[in-house]
Amino acid sequence: MRLCWLERDCPFCARRRWGLGVPTVTIQAFSGGAGCGKTYQLMRALSAHLEASPLAEGQKVLALTFMHGSRRRLEERLAQVPLLRKRANCTTLDSFAWSLVRRWRSLASRLGHADIDPSQYDRVCNAAGDLVQIAEVRAWVAGSYPILLVDEAQDLTAARLRLVQGLAMRLQVFVAADEFQCLDEQLRPNPACTWLQEVCQAEELNQPQRTNVAELLEAAAAIRAGQPPHTGNMFKVQLTPRPPLAGAWLNGNLRYYGGGRSVAIITPSLGTFARSALTWSAANTTSNGAGPYAVAWEESESKAASAFIDGLALQDMNDIPSVTALLADAGDPRVVREVTDWMDVQRRARSKSTFSKDEITKAIDQVFSQRRRISKGVDRGWRAMTVHGAKNREFDNVILLWPAAVVGSDDQKRRLLYNAVTRAKSRCLVLVQAGAQMARPPFA
Repeated sequence: MRLCWLERDCPFCARRRWGLGVPTVTIQAFSGGAGCGKTYQLMRALSAHLEASPLAEGQKVLALTFMHGSRRRLEERLAQVPLLRKRANCTTLDSFAWSLVRRWRSLASRLGHADIDPSQYDRVCNAAGDLVQIAEVRAWVAGSYPILLVDEAQDLTAARLRLVQGLAMRLQVFVAADEFQCLDEQLRPNPACTWLQEVCQAEELNQPQRTNVAELLEAAAAIRAGQPPHTGNMFKVQLTPRPPLAGAWLNGNLRYYGGGRSVAIITPSLGTFARSALTWSAANTTSNGAGPYAVAWEESESKAASAFIDGLALQDMNDIPSVTALLADAGDPRVVREVTDWMDVQRRARSKSTFSKDEITKAIDQVFSQRRRISKGVDRGWRAMTVHGAKNREFDNVILLWPAAVVGSDDQKRRLLYNAVTRAKSRCLVLVQAGAQMARPPFA
């Protein structure tokens, strides 16, 4: 029998040796198409469990997901669970993995995971996955978090899934996943969905909750089934070979269907077609008087951090006054405050007065990363984003800019189109750049 690292001192291994077993837990899973209420059912199942087995003093629900956008929206839903009373720790799986590695750093080193940086996400998750194979670590987690809730599980890599699998040996688990919404071609066959099929019978949700617009529902069902979606009024596919024509369609749609509504302009890739269409839209008015309309692109905090750092004239070595002056000129008060505070702590604690370019860069990256973790999701107004950035969100109207070159297999293109179309609650307009695409998947 394989024992954990504590061997005979471990009470869980002792129970196994004497045939007493370990606590039995269950996994409850929900699957189904976009907008079918998987997260809603997670909240219902969690509420029912809390009613039957309330949390003890000092305990919380651990809620994990892969992306920060999903984490923000999951946090909002958890806040609406009355029995929970805000007793939940909602975080990304990477963040939780790092907290685990940091808490059990010496044990992680003994397991072969020494000198790990928090930005080395794969290494952190591998180490955390090894840690939760040890009964004492799982018991330590369960002491604070007897319940684990995982949303958007289809996005988990094998290393991240291994962490969930380890926790599932000790915690009560609720999971939501939809294999077709996974946009990572490296995750096929999907590790999480395969695992869920092996360990439980997922409840399949088939009733759409996001919209009752027949054309949107029919289009989504057709795309998911590998069939061509039919164009109409509320779901429309329009050929726009030139960016100015696409921009004109954008302005007309925004004028007639965007007032007082949430609108997402979505594209599979942020390339020339999408950028040029929005640039035209922001600078021109159509013959019917629509526009100009400026819609800003969303960007990830990592890209924002890179752009911020590129604008700084950092030297190989920098003293505190020069760094403070450079940050002040860059015009982001929060970065100025937090990096200045960090340098002051280094000065007082370590008598450090100069910093390398790499040290300042890491400090700035940390500020932007923290901003991403604590930011709240707001899906109001008009905004532009990639399909990946739109996942797990919903908008009244969606305008999809489909460029001539979309990377991936036919199946990948269907998934991209499906994930974009199913963001819409009322209307979806698809603007296709190349006529040849109209005769190929996912449009034919």
